[in-house]
Amino acid sequence: MESVKAKRNFAVIAAGGLGTRRADWSRFLPKEYFPVQGRPGIALLLEEVAELGNVRAVMVHHPYYAAFAAWASRVLNMPDTYDRLASTAPTPQRWPEVALDLIPQSGPYSDITSVLNADDYLDRPRHLYVLYSDNLYPGARPVASLGELGAETAVFARPYARAEAAHRGVLVCDGDHVVGLVEKPDALTAQELEARHGRANLALLEGRARVSRAFLDFLHTYRNPDGEPKLSLAVAAYARTAPVRVLRADTPVTDLGSPLPKAH
Repeated sequence: MESVKAKRNFAVIAAGGLGTRRADWSRFLPKEYFPVQGRPGIALLLEEVAELGNVRAVMVHHPYYAAFAAWASRVLNMPDTYDRLASTAPTPQRWPEVALDLIPQSGPYSDITSVLNADDYLDRPRHLYVLYSDNLYPGARPVASLGELGAETAVFARPYARAEAAHRGVLVCDGDHVVGLVEKPDALTAQELEARHGRANLALLEGRARVSRAFLDFLHTYRNPDGEPKLSLAVAAYARTAPVRVLRADTPVTDLGSPLPKAH
């Protein structure tokens, strides 16, 4: 079993939420299927994962979407079914080296729960790539770049900007290593962070990571004393005792969970 694992990459697409910021749409369609550049967001996620080559992936979805996920699993893993029924030209599989399973989230809702569900389902792999389903980076290669970094545990980040800090986790860095994190600081807290650490030592945490077996073992025992079970806070806690690299890239992000403009 271990020899098979050694040849494979493992990934989780964390999609355990209900997309409440887009409730009018999300009651019908999970947000990771919303169109981006004329294509479903999930297709862009899978193409990003496929850059790793030979990937076993699991998407952890909210139980509300169980019936939809059963249909989506057939579509994503057998793309020629539609073409056979519709008598259209076959569509080539864009991610032939990705074996994808869709499973409902089990346990209290959080991104940590999604990662732990995937870790158990994948039989505790040696490392795991984590993708948040509502964050897309068209034109960038965050997952592949994290793999090329050569770090056991690493997170993806964009350059710090105070205007965005209130909506993101702000990493405090020492060079290319994480030393702390402040989750969604208000304007005064952001100003204090800049004065204490300098803007060059701050970064905006994004929805991609590569985590080691040691981090996953830590995550199974992690309990935040403040009660908020967020993966970003677990990363910051882990970084106090083990190295966590940060990979910065100045790339736009598409947030599939952001509210849609109101119709007039």
